[in-house]
Amino acid sequence: MTMPGPEVESLAEGLWRRLRDVLMAERQLERFVFAPEGGREARVPGRLPALVDDHAALTGVARDVTLRALAAAADGVNYRVLASIGGDAVGLDELARAVGLPALAASERVNALAQVGLAARDLERDAVAGTAAGRGVVALVEAISAGLAARCRAAGPSP
Repeated sequence: MTMPGPEVESLAEGLWRRLRDVLMAERQLERFVFAPEGGREARVPGRLPALVDDHAALTGVARDVTLRALAAAADGVNYRVLASIGGDAVGLDELARAVGLPALAASERVNALAQVGLAARDLERDAVAGTAAGRGVVALVEAISAGLAARCRAAGPSP
């Protein structure tokens, strides 16, 4: 087995950050007490300890997070958004022009990418920034595409 390249490491690190945020939010939800003013107390079931102790479940969650991110990035328009934002924050209107979408459509694309950890939205500045996972998936796609193009060139003009 070969060691993963830097694009895979960047993608895995970025997805870990997203998953960690989800797990922290889940922990807060588990600790929240609903209707404490005298009604019957209700709590969200404690799912995190069981997840940590179940290797297969944890692997399944990691795979699901990964596949959701790759599915989001695989959409051609979403990929153009990811490739346009890189690491520096860019205004939403500027991004919309760069990818040829109305600002509201670009906003929805960014929101979908942010949901899976591939983009970050700065609502106060109406801007978008890339994440480690987003940069990793772009680097991965570009590396695969370059390898495919090189193989096509090496094969020559006839199929």
